Amino acid sequence: MKLKRLLVPLFACIAAGVIFLQCTRCTPLTDTQFKGPVTLVTYNTQTFFDAVEDGTEFKEYKGSKSQWTEQKYRTRLERLKHTVFAAGEKLTGKKDRLPDIVVLQEIENDRVVEDFCKQLPSKENYPYAVCPPASKSAFTTVILSKYPVEQFFVHRLYTDQKISLRPLTEAVLNTGSKDKPQLLTVFAVHWKSKTGSSDSAAVRALQEAQLMQKIREHREKNPQIPFVVCGDFNQTLEEFNQLDDLAVCWDGADYRTESEEGIQPDGSYYFKGSWEKIDHIFYESGADGSGDSDAFYTGNAGAAYIEPLLFFVLYEPPLIEDGKPVRYNVLNGEGYSDHLPLGFRFEIRD
Repeated sequence: MKLKRLLVPLFACIAAGVIFLQCTRCTPLTDTQFKGPVTLVTYNTQTFFDAVEDGTEFKEYKGSKSQWTEQKYRTRLERLKHTVFAAGEKLTGKKDRLPDIVVLQEIENDRVVEDFCKQLPSKENYPYAVCPPASKSAFTTVILSKYPVEQFFVHRLYTDQKISLRPLTEAVLNTGSKDKPQLLTVFAVHWKSKTGSSDSAAVRALQEAQLMQKIREHREKNPQIPFVVCGDFNQTLEEFNQLDDLAVCWDGADYRTESEEGIQPDGSYYFKGSWEKIDHIFYESGADGSGDSDAFYTGNAGAAYIEPLLFFVLYEPPLIEDGKPVRYNVLNGEGYSDHLPLGFRFEIRD
């Protein structure tokens, strides 16, 4: 089915003025009654460009000498589909089942989203996709959802040098039904990398302050709506100044046990011979300490919260080889990503 696009003017909470956020629908809207836990995946796909040269691509993906081709692009789309389905199977225990929500980093633009959605089965797909324009950046961060998107915002942020950073995307999803809504807010991030800049830590501190401000505003205005924050933060837990007050999936007892036993890796990104935890899923935890998160709870008693059920790194072939992620190589078209996906299954509690 041909994808339908909606262009909706929204106020950018950091940048002055109005921006346009594109929301793509893969199937017609229906009032579906969702049941069971919510499943979510976050995944840095590593330089996922389409086959159209726009000029903002990395040098190895453009020009007459580039080895990047239409066929390699189509192959990457197919691999991404299999990766997302593999995560869905592990989250649900059922074959051919997609996660309810997928947050993807390093996606070039809406063309990639459309091409990805087109290859999904008609009965198992994503009716909603929030894809902020990448502006002058090479990438954007995308939220794919089976749940209706009730609201969505892009929060822009600029450095003192007026350089635009990757925006913070906020989407409010209805995980219930039209008659009995059960809302969930997803904050999707992709923070400044540590490579190529000596002031990257200061930039990430700005991004952390922005995120915490939006979380505080959300708690004040919508305490009945729990939230999840996920993406590639490009820093470890020890490097956070404020977000370490939130519950984080890495601290789950089951994951810690499996990591100690070597079943799960000690991170999702492998760099210079060691694992790093730079991809994260933070969430609003219960006041009673549910999910081993009592030390992290900072919300209001009686507010809605997230009850974690399962967390894992998708640590299996063909995403890994010799125990490490198989990063994508544009020269030979082999590989997947230098990051591994994170999977999270949870319930929303009052």
